[in-house]
Amino acid sequence: MTYDPATREYLVGRVTGDWYESNDDEVSYVRPVHWYGSASRDALPTDARARLGCGTTIFRVSEDVATELARAAGVQGWVCVPEVQKKGGEHEASETPRVDETPAVGLDDDARAASAEDGIERIKDRVLDLEWDQMEALTAGLLRAMEYYARITARGPDGGRDVIATPDALGLESSYIVAEVKHRKNAMGTPEIRSFIGGLRPGDRGLYVSTGGFSRDARLEADSSIIPVRLIDLDDFVRLYTDVYDRVDEETRALLPLVRIWWPA
Repeated sequence: MTYDPATREYLVGRVTGDWYESNDDEVSYVRPVHWYGSASRDALPTDARARLGCGTTIFRVSEDVATELARAAGVQGWVCVPEVQKKGGEHEASETPRVDETPAVGLDDDARAASAEDGIERIKDRVLDLEWDQMEALTAGLLRAMEYYARITARGPDGGRDVIATPDALGLESSYIVAEVKHRKNAMGTPEIRSFIGGLRPGDRGLYVSTGGFSRDARLEADSSIIPVRLIDLDDFVRLYTDVYDRVDEETRALLPLVRIWWPA
């Protein structure tokens, strides 16, 4: 089994051969794997997610967790299988056996990286449990931690202006950051991004936060905008939040509190 953080999916397959040493300097071993399918992390119960982590090391899952994975993927007959990590972090389920690569495990750096990535995935789980209005407040808190003056707009038709952030407290300096926040599972497409860009004014800077991510065409639409627009998905948001957490105010920390974990150098 291996985990793809971009899609929040666990890919499950069967090892079809023995380990052998790779000539590639970036990996130590390779092993052929026949992929069966994938299961969404969001479809798993909390205890299964906690026990699986982010899957950056090789391990064998327990039978009860394997059962939950099979249920989430709608596949019968899965058994406990070891995880294999492909170099570069990109995975595709396939009916054709192929060779995947995994870094050597057991070193402090690998364990530390695995723990850090597992923490990121657990924070994502917490973010997805928030209500939509809490997600707007969290976005405003993130912008304040980044030294902007941010406020949530009044309820009602806002034209995609959920949060407004300015460089100064009076809002007299340019440029305004106009943020739209979508807290839902489905990815935002081109129509949503196009509508958001259409509501921006000259001098604005657009920020679109979507916990469900964005389609490829939506990203292309943002890239082609004359007005600067930044798209932030769940992974981007969590990593930004952890980067500035030391500057996050108490009100925002109450929504998503974190604990720093120390590791020996």
